Amino acid sequence: MLKLLFWLILALVVGLFFAVRQANRLRAAQRKDAPEPRALESVRCAHCGMFVPEDKAVRREGEDFCSWEHAQARADARAEASDRETE
Repeated sequence: MLKLLFWLILALVVGLFFAVRQANRLRAAQRKDAPEPRALESVRCAHCGMFVPEDKAVRREGEDFCSWEHAQARADARAEASDRETE
């Protein structure tokens, strides 16, 4: 009975060793395939001056904004200024 228990424990240890080894190989392969992180570029909102990541910024008429509301506020301010100039 002790011999059988010994061989079962030995088989379990060997199986566990190979399972951990395979998991480490898979993890290393995933790291190689993962894209390298890129630095995020920031742009300044033309309305309030807050910096936002370039991919989240709202671009309107060649300017960057932190939100649609600020882009609209800037457009409204320009419209008011041009109305005053025409009067």
